[in-house]
Amino acid sequence: MDSRSRHATALAFACLVSGLPACGDGAGSSPSASEDERGSVGVPPPAGEYCAKLGFTVAESDCKFPDGTSCEQWAFYRGQCGQSHSYCNQHGGAVSSKTEDMGSWTAVYGVCDINGKQCKEGSYFQTGKCE
Repeated sequence: MDSRSRHATALAFACLVSGLPACGDGAGSSPSASEDERGSVGVPPPAGEYCAKLGFTVAESDCKFPDGTSCEQWAFYRGQCGQSHSYCNQHGGAVSSKTEDMGSWTAVYGVCDINGKQCKEGSYFQTGKCE
């Protein structure tokens, strides 16, 4: 056996023992998807999802409303603007923005006041319940 054959045999054995998928020639291994086939990875941004699922248009970083106004989508999600278009307001409540000191960071989120209860707008939007 020549040097090249010994090297190939040793490499094949190392791949077999290690189980590394990158070692194979493609036979019997899972095909890898191209970036286009994978699509987006992870959870969609809540601000854009919130805007789109309420039936509004997401354009770059803005949420555009049918009345011609728009709001930066994260500011809309946090109840800082576009309040009349919020999920809370559409269901008879009133949304506002709350800033809370969390120690080493600051949280800013929308709060829905509805039927004598307060809840986070994002949770109310996702569950339909303000508890």
